[in-house]
Amino acid sequence: MLVIVRTEKLFDWLSRTRRTVFLQADMKRKATASPRWSFEGQQFSLNRTKSKLAFMFLTGHNMALDILWNQFFEEVEEHEYSVYIHARPGYSFSKGNTICRSFINRQLNNSILVEWGEATMIRAERLLLTEALQDPLNQRFFLLSDSCIPLYNFTHIYNYVMSSQKSFVDSFVDKNDDQYNILMEPVISEDKWRKGSQWVALTRKHAEVIAGDSTVFPSFVDHCKKINLSDNWKGDPMNNETIGRHNCIPDEHYIQTLLAIKGLEGEIERRTLTFSRWENSAKDQGQNGWHPVTFKFADATVQTIKEIQAITNVRYEIESRTEWCSAGGHRRHCFLFARKFTRAAAFRLIDQVDQYKSSDPDLAE
Repeated sequence: MLVIVRTEKLFDWLSRTRRTVFLQADMKRKATASPRWSFEGQQFSLNRTKSKLAFMFLTGHNMALDILWNQFFEEVEEHEYSVYIHARPGYSFSKGNTICRSFINRQLNNSILVEWGEATMIRAERLLLTEALQDPLNQRFFLLSDSCIPLYNFTHIYNYVMSSQKSFVDSFVDKNDDQYNILMEPVISEDKWRKGSQWVALTRKHAEVIAGDSTVFPSFVDHCKKINLSDNWKGDPMNNETIGRHNCIPDEHYIQTLLAIKGLEGEIERRTLTFSRWENSAKDQGQNGWHPVTFKFADATVQTIKEIQAITNVRYEIESRTEWCSAGGHRRHCFLFARKFTRAAAFRLIDQVDQYKSSDPDLAE
């Protein structure tokens, strides 16, 4: 089998950032308010038919990588996308705290305080989905962190996800995982218990299932809880045997388990579109558990980006499975986004942008 890699425009949306970013501060933001409808059980008659991508960000407060996202959205027609941000209650985005015009006033007004490892995380995800579903033109929904960067321009990302009728949800069965709580039965049976990354890309159908869930979510709130460890804890925070109490991280399981219970696993690509590097992450281990490697200034190189873009399969050792990446029945590169990048790393990527070579790898047999 011959694999042909076609190279076209990639990261070209960064190339003008240094020349334009500081000239945009006084530009007026165009109106981006979306019409609001209830998304359950209704049909819509629309004048516009082009599907939109909904970018849903989880952050504590500021968007540290706004300099990258500003240029990403600057070259896109505003009717092609929507932005929603869950930040801490009371925090709002304005010209005074973000350079990205697409972020201004896009925070949720009903946000909650979120703590890692708590059910508040999946509650925030559901709030984002509920808000994004008010716009019937939103047809694909990206859940992203504030440390995510886009690896390609908007057109490439749009065509990639719209070529597939499936959601992209990292989901697998971990036989070594003991976070399942028998008290979840009968709502959640152990054979439906799944694990995976919280960074998902959803079709509208699956977004509605998650936002409208009224049975599985309460069970997670009641029975999937993180154990708070003492400051001098030295063991593995994910090991329930060493803790002696049940430890469960909701955002690692909720969406995956819900889709399994609903019989929708045949409608997903069992992988995430967001790259995280877990190798050598022991140095980032803390009381909250394992965290992916953070890409800092020294790590943000052209070579690093190209290595991520070149990935075409993901190995799941726990299932002895290799997931060859595809979309719409065609072989594709695996990732559209990457994390965790610092603000300093983002500035270095901009500084090196002229070194990027055009590359838009569509894989064909």
